[in-house]
Amino acid sequence: MRLSDREKLAVGIGSAVLGVLVFWLAVWEPAHAHLELQERRVQAKREEYREIRELGDRFQRLSARIEGIEAHLRRSRDFSILSYLEGLARRHQVQDRIVQMRPRPGEVSRYYRENSVEIRMERVRLSELVRYLYEVEHSPELLRVKQIQVRPRFDDADLLDVRFQVSSYEPLEGA
Repeated sequence: MRLSDREKLAVGIGSAVLGVLVFWLAVWEPAHAHLELQERRVQAKREEYREIRELGDRFQRLSARIEGIEAHLRRSRDFSILSYLEGLARRHQVQDRIVQMRPRPGEVSRYYRENSVEIRMERVRLSELVRYLYEVEHSPELLRVKQIQVRPRFDDADLLDVRFQVSSYEPLEGA
């Protein structure tokens, strides 16, 4: 069977189109899809790496902060929360408004013992209370106000009756 020039051209063009189509479907498209998949995986791994670095940095900061707190707690083993709070009340001139200061049993965890004091104040102004609580919370002795109840007085609405609990922490001997 002899093909004419025109038929040879049509077969050649058809073969070329078929070859390009086979190359496109069998080689180019799978390779391109594989490259895109790999690029997405690389991007995902970069994102994971960035998150891991951020978590590592955060862990380092928190570890340093914990070490600083533990060092501070070890330095202040002879700290008395009761006398500190009394001194703070004298400094802020609210000692006459303190009706009761009593130690409370605190929690004991695996590493720390909590020391708590419950304070009851009567006829205290809001500004005095806020100053006192601010000094407690921002104390260099790592104190924390755990509970607070504030009630206005019936005889004078500008004065408050307050009950709150302040805690400090000390490391256990074996920790």
